[in-house]
Amino acid sequence: MQTATEKNGKILLRVRPRGFCAGVVRAVDIVELALEAYGAPVYVHHEIVHNTYVVEQLRRRGAIFVEAISDVPNGNVLVFSAHGVATDRSPGSQGSITASDRRDLPAGHQVHLEALKFAREKRTIILIGHKDHQEIVGTSGEAPDRTICR
Repeated sequence: MQTATEKNGKILLRVRPRGFCAGVVRAVDIVELALEAYGAPVYVHHEIVHNTYVVEQLRRRGAIFVEAISDVPNGNVLVFSAHGVATDRSPGSQGSITASDRRDLPAGHQVHLEALKFAREKRTIILIGHKDHQEIVGTSGEAPDRTICR
């Protein structure tokens, strides 16, 4: 849900905090289903959620968490974290997925799609959080020229 504030001819849209959202639940479920379907190991790009208990449970079942897609041996199952993954959209970008990394893997996330939509509308996107945190890196990487991190 969004709330809006208008001041000096500008409108600020605020999105409520998402917390332990449906996307996180789906991401954990996907790792568990992948482990059941394919067996261990299942590689996961970044820790799936910021919850030590959940991450450790998945590790015990055979999930291997990696920071770089290049750390996943070819032919293995890879699941992206609930944080989403930025595509490399600008020269010199530190985006997580480049064309050579992609290997026909999907990279999409609802927040990323919203960032792209707002960028296309020439809006400025203000992300509140740590600029080096995976959620912020992932989302800002979708529209780096339209995004401010605070």
